[in-house]
Amino acid sequence: SDKIGYAYLMYDKHKMLNDIAIKRLNTIKEFTELGSGFKIAMRDLSIRGAGDILGSEQSGFIDTIGIDLSLTMLRDAVDKIKGEEIDVDCNDNLASNNLIDVETHISDDYVNDEDLKIEIHKKINEADSLEKINDIKTELEDRFGHVSEELEIYMYEEWFEKLASKLSIKNVIQTKTFIDLELPENASKKINGEDLFVMSYEISKNFRLSYKNNKIHIILDLVNLDKHFLLYLTDLLNTLIKKI
Repeated sequence: SDKIGYAYLMYDKHKMLNDIAIKRLNTIKEFTELGSGFKIAMRDLSIRGAGDILGSEQSGFIDTIGIDLSLTMLRDAVDKIKGEEIDVDCNDNLASNNLIDVETHISDDYVNDEDLKIEIHKKINEADSLEKINDIKTELEDRFGHVSEELEIYMYEEWFEKLASKLSIKNVIQTKTFIDLELPENASKKINGEDLFVMSYEISKNFRLSYKNNKIHIILDLVNLDKHFLLYLTDLLNTLIKKI
C-alpha cells in the first residue's frame, strides 16, 4: 500500500538495519491511523525497554516486569528524590492499575520474539469467560507448546478484571494471607446475603463475608487452597453476576 511504501522510504535503501530498527519500522507501518502514537510508544517500550530512570541507557527490561510496575517504580523513585513519603502498605498490596497482583509477563523460554509476545498479550486480553480462556490456551499450545500455569493464571487475571469491572469493584486488598473484595454500595444492595453465603461456601470454605458501611466484603483466605486463588474468585464473581 502507499502507507507501507512511505514507511520504507524513511531510510536509505542501501543501509543495513538491525532487528530492533526493523521492528520499530514495522510498528510505524502497522499503526498509521490517527491517535496511534500511544500504541507506537508502548510497542517501542516493549521492544527496547524504558531505559534508566535518570540516565540514557536502554535496559530492555520493561517486558519482564510489566509496564504498570515499571511506572510505579518510576513514581516511587521520583517521590523519594522529592523527599515525599512512599506508601509502603499500598506497594505491599497492589502498586499498579491492576486489581490483583500476579505475574503478567511472557517468558523468553516460551516465546522470545517481541512481536509474537505482543500478539499473545492481545489474545490474553480477550479473555472474558472460561470458554475463551480454554480457546486461547488451545490456540497457544497448538502454536507454541504447553501453556505454563503462570501464563494460564495471567488469562484468569484478565477475566477477573472484566468481572470486577461489571460489578464496579475498585477496592481490593491483597496480602499474603487473604484477599478482600469490596463490593460498591449499589451492587451490595442487589445481593441477597444468604444466597451469596451459600454460593461462596459451595465454591470454597475459605470464603468469608462481612458487611461494612453498606458494602459487602468478600474475603478469601489464601491458606491451604487447593488451586490458585484466582480460580476461586473468578468462579464466584461469574456466578454472582448471573444471579443479579
